[in-house]
Amino acid sequence: MELKTNNKTIVLVFTTRKIVNISKLLGEKNFEDLYFKAMNENDLDALSKIMYSFAEDVENGAKSFKSSEEVYDFLDDYKKENNKSYEDIFKEIAEVINEEGFFKTKMNKKDLAQKISNPLAGIDMNNLMKESAEKAMTKIVEQEAMSQV
Repeated sequence: MELKTNNKTIVLVFTTRKIVNISKLLGEKNFEDLYFKAMNENDLDALSKIMYSFAEDVENGAKSFKSSEEVYDFLDDYKKENNKSYEDIFKEIAEVINEEGFFKTKMNKKDLAQKISNPLAGIDMNNLMKESAEKAMTKIVEQEAMSQV
């Protein structure tokens, strides 16, 4: 995926190694969950780190940015010059990641659009259910203990 501004052209190159590294960096086991959570929260820090990790210089394949901070300037230029929003950028990247097969399953356009528009995408429902069950059990045990006092 190529992104251009008047000052810089970068290519986002997705590889398994980069997917694993960014997942570790951002503290998630699953890249798909990480990505859609960042997208739905409009997490610009995560977006900058994702772009930093995948961006390569068109000319020589070297890292495009010295730091993820430098990505912010690129994003500002890209948004302005291409009349894009952060949401547009997240969507464009998601489409390419999906097309290249780096999500759990390769989605068709309709499924991807649903995932993108789903505010619960990226939320680990199993973990949420586990935490809710633990809280409920704690409350039940507390009530039981109080009734025996």
